[in-house]
Amino acid sequence: MSKQVRSYKYKSRDWDESKSVQVQPKKSSKGISTSIRLPREMVLKLKKIARKKGDIGYQTLLKIWIAERLEKESA
Repeated sequence: MSKQVRSYKYKSRDWDESKSVQVQPKKSSKGISTSIRLPREMVLKLKKIARKKGDIGYQTLLKIWIAERLEKESA
């Protein structure tokens, strides 16, 4: 049985900056560590976008994006 590999294609049109909310990730020692496996191409694109957005780390960018989406979906 062979594994199917899904290719992730980031489309800038999928991300609407005008609908983003300003969110500051909370620094807390009570955070829960999680782990996800991302395709190499996705991580490289995340790093590139993170640098353009103010030289932040890609993991910080992911936390901001997740926090923004949670705010939107919770509203």
